[in-house]
Amino acid sequence: MTLYPKRSQAVGLFFLCGIFVGIGIWMGITGDWIGYPIAGFFGLGVVVFIIQLIPGSAYLRLDPEGFTFCSLYRRKTLSWSVIDRFYSVAMRQTGLKVHEMVGFNFVSSYDSSQLGRQISSAVAECEGGLPNTYGKSAEELACLMNEGMRRWRESNSGEEDSSRTEAVDNGSA
Repeated sequence: MTLYPKRSQAVGLFFLCGIFVGIGIWMGITGDWIGYPIAGFFGLGVVVFIIQLIPGSAYLRLDPEGFTFCSLYRRKTLSWSVIDRFYSVAMRQTGLKVHEMVGFNFVSSYDSSQLGRQISSAVAECEGGLPNTYGKSAEELACLMNEGMRRWRESNSGEEDSSRTEAVDNGSA
Protein backbone atom coordinates (compact mmCIF):
# COMPACT_ATOMS: atom_id res chain seq x y z
CA MET A 1 0.00 0.00 0.00
CA THR A 2 1.35 3.42 -0.91
CA LEU A 3 0.09 6.65 0.67
CA TYR A 4 0.81 10.17 -0.58
CA PRO A 5 0.69 13.55 1.20
CA LYS A 6 -2.16 15.96 0.63
CA ARG A 7 -1.25 18.18 -2.31
CA SER A 8 -3.37 21.02 -0.93
CA GLN A 9 -0.94 21.49 1.96
CA ALA A 10 2.06 21.87 -0.38
CA VAL A 11 0.09 24.21 -2.66
CA GLY A 12 -0.96 26.39 0.29
CA LEU A 13 2.58 26.64 1.64
CA PHE A 14 3.90 27.34 -1.88
CA PHE A 15 1.57 30.35 -2.17
CA LEU A 16 2.35 31.51 1.37
CA CYS A 17 6.09 31.46 0.62
CA GLY A 18 5.40 33.24 -2.69
CA ILE A 19 3.61 36.02 -0.84
CA PHE A 20 6.56 36.47 1.52
CA VAL A 21 8.96 36.51 -1.44
CA GLY A 22 6.89 39.36 -2.91
CA ILE A 23 6.86 41.23 0.39
CA GLY A 24 10.65 40.79 0.73
CA ILE A 25 11.27 42.10 -2.78
CA TRP A 26 8.94 45.05 -2.16
CA MET A 27 10.80 45.84 1.08
CA GLY A 28 14.14 45.73 -0.78
CA ILE A 29 12.91 47.97 -3.59
CA THR A 30 11.61 50.54 -1.10
CA GLY A 31 15.04 50.78 0.54
CA ASP A 32 14.87 48.28 3.39
CA TRP A 33 17.81 45.94 2.66
CA ILE A 34 16.51 43.19 5.00
CA GLY A 35 13.80 42.47 2.42
CA TYR A 36 16.26 40.74 0.07
CA PRO A 37 17.38 38.07 2.57
CA ILE A 38 13.71 37.54 3.48
CA ALA A 39 12.86 37.05 -0.20
CA GLY A 40 15.79 34.64 -0.58
CA PHE A 41 14.78 32.57 2.43
CA PHE A 42 11.15 32.21 1.37
CA GLY A 43 12.31 31.67 -2.22
CA LEU A 44 13.92 28.45 -0.97
CA GLY A 45 10.53 27.49 0.45
CA VAL A 46 8.96 28.05 -2.97
CA VAL A 47 11.49 25.63 -4.49
CA VAL A 48 10.91 23.00 -1.77
CA PHE A 49 7.14 23.09 -2.18
CA ILE A 50 7.39 22.88 -5.97
CA ILE A 51 9.53 19.75 -5.54
CA GLN A 52 6.95 18.30 -3.15
CA LEU A 53 4.32 18.64 -5.88
CA ILE A 54 6.32 16.48 -8.31
CA PRO A 55 5.00 12.89 -8.32
CA GLY A 56 7.26 10.45 -6.47
CA SER A 57 8.96 13.06 -4.30
CA ALA A 58 7.03 12.09 -1.16
CA TYR A 59 5.23 8.89 -0.15
CA LEU A 60 4.83 6.20 2.48
CA ARG A 61 4.94 2.61 1.24
CA LEU A 62 3.85 -0.21 3.54
CA ASP A 63 4.73 -3.78 2.64
CA PRO A 64 4.78 -7.11 4.50
CA GLU A 65 8.42 -6.67 5.60
CA GLY A 66 8.42 -3.02 6.67
CA PHE A 67 7.87 0.49 5.41
CA THR A 68 9.60 3.11 3.29
CA PHE A 69 9.01 6.82 3.63
CA CYS A 70 10.28 9.34 1.12
CA SER A 71 10.53 13.12 1.45
CA LEU A 72 12.15 15.34 -1.20
CA TYR A 73 13.33 12.16 -2.96
CA ARG A 74 15.24 10.96 0.12
CA ARG A 75 14.08 7.45 1.02
CA LYS A 76 14.40 5.60 4.31
CA THR A 77 13.36 1.96 4.66
CA LEU A 78 12.84 0.31 8.03
CA SER A 79 11.90 -3.26 8.82
CA TRP A 80 8.97 -3.95 11.13
CA SER A 81 11.45 -5.93 13.26
CA VAL A 82 13.31 -2.79 14.44
CA ILE A 83 10.18 -0.89 15.53
CA ASP A 84 8.66 -1.20 19.01
CA ARG A 85 5.47 0.82 18.38
CA PHE A 86 3.89 3.75 16.53
CA TYR A 87 1.85 6.48 18.19
CA SER A 88 0.51 9.98 17.70
CA VAL A 89 2.76 12.79 18.95
CA ALA A 90 1.44 16.29 19.53
CA MET A 91 4.11 18.96 19.05
CA ARG A 92 3.36 21.88 21.37
CA GLN A 93 4.65 25.39 21.64
CA THR A 94 3.84 27.38 24.78
CA GLY A 95 1.17 24.77 25.56
CA LEU A 96 -0.64 24.99 22.22
CA LYS A 97 -0.67 22.07 19.81
CA VAL A 98 1.00 23.27 16.60
CA HIS A 99 1.54 19.98 14.79
CA GLU A 100 0.61 16.33 15.11
CA MET A 101 2.77 13.56 13.70
CA VAL A 102 3.30 9.81 13.88
CA GLY A 103 6.21 8.96 16.11
CA PHE A 104 7.82 5.62 16.74
CA ASN A 105 10.30 4.00 19.08
CA PHE A 106 12.83 1.38 18.12
CA VAL A 107 13.24 -1.98 19.84
CA SER A 108 15.88 -1.94 22.56
CA SER A 109 18.24 -4.15 20.53
CA TYR A 110 18.40 -1.64 17.63
CA ASP A 111 21.87 -0.03 17.77
CA SER A 112 21.77 2.58 15.01
CA SER A 113 21.83 6.34 15.71
CA GLN A 114 21.86 6.20 19.52
CA LEU A 115 22.67 9.92 19.97
CA GLY A 116 20.09 11.06 17.41
CA ARG A 117 17.44 8.88 19.04
CA GLN A 118 18.20 10.35 22.48
CA ILE A 119 17.96 13.91 21.16
CA SER A 120 14.73 13.13 19.32
CA SER A 121 13.24 11.56 22.46
CA ALA A 122 14.09 14.67 24.48
CA VAL A 123 12.60 17.05 21.89
CA ALA A 124 9.60 15.17 20.54
CA GLU A 125 8.92 12.30 22.96
CA CYS A 126 9.72 9.69 20.28
CA GLU A 127 12.88 8.21 18.76
CA GLY A 128 11.76 8.68 15.17
CA GLY A 129 8.90 10.18 13.24
CA LEU A 130 7.24 10.23 9.86
CA PRO A 131 7.56 13.52 7.94
CA ASN A 132 3.87 13.59 6.97
CA THR A 133 0.54 11.97 7.83
CA TYR A 134 -0.24 11.22 4.17
CA GLY A 135 -3.84 12.39 4.12
CA LYS A 136 -4.80 10.68 7.38
CA SER A 137 -4.93 11.84 10.96
CA ALA A 138 -1.83 10.98 12.99
CA GLU A 139 -3.92 8.60 15.10
CA GLU A 140 -5.33 6.79 12.04
CA LEU A 141 -1.90 6.41 10.47
CA ALA A 142 -0.35 5.14 13.72
CA CYS A 143 -3.11 2.51 13.96
CA LEU A 144 -2.53 1.48 10.33
CA MET A 145 1.22 1.16 10.92
CA ASN A 146 0.73 -0.80 14.16
CA GLU A 147 -1.62 -3.16 12.29
CA GLY A 148 1.03 -3.79 9.61
CA MET A 149 3.60 -4.45 12.30
CA ARG A 150 1.20 -6.79 14.15
CA ARG A 151 0.61 -8.81 10.96
CA TRP A 152 4.36 -9.10 10.39
CA ARG A 153 4.93 -10.30 13.95
CA GLU A 154 2.13 -12.86 13.70
CA SER A 155 3.49 -14.22 10.42
CA ASN A 156 7.02 -14.43 11.81
CA SER A 157 6.21 -15.77 15.27
CA GLY A 158 5.94 -19.31 13.84
CA GLU A 159 9.38 -18.97 12.22
CA GLU A 160 10.96 -17.86 15.51
CA ASP A 161 9.30 -20.73 17.39
CA SER A 162 10.41 -23.30 14.78
CA SER A 163 14.00 -21.97 14.80
CA ARG A 164 14.07 -22.30 18.60
CA THR A 165 12.72 -25.84 18.31
CA GLU A 166 15.39 -26.71 15.71
CA ALA A 167 18.09 -25.28 17.98
CA VAL A 168 16.88 -27.39 20.89
CA ASP A 169 16.66 -30.50 18.66
CA ASN A 170 20.23 -29.92 17.49
CA GLY A 171 21.41 -29.48 21.08
CA SER A 172 22.62 -25.91 20.51
CA ALA A 173 20.23 -24.14 22.82
